[in-house]
Amino acid sequence: MYKLFIKFLIIFLLFQSCNNNSSSDSKKSSGGATYVSPSIDKNGRFRKGHTRFPVSTKKDAFKSRMRSKYYYQTRGKYRARKKK
Repeated sequence: MYKLFIKFLIIFLLFQSCNNNSSSDSKKSSGGATYVSPSIDKNGRFRKGHTRFPVSTKKDAFKSRMRSKYYYQTRGKYRARKKK
């Protein structure tokens, strides 16, 4: 009786460790990131596939994005030129 209980306990612990490892691996790999597959743009150039990381939801990151967006809309080489 005692040996049978030990065998079941060992089998149960093995299954539990396998389940814990697989779930932690999937959490590490996904992390909210998205894979962008390779493609060809409108000019016929090849774009390599890459991983796009999720956008940060932190307050400071949002403020930084808005500040950067304002800068490039109002200054620099990316600004739309006024037609004369």
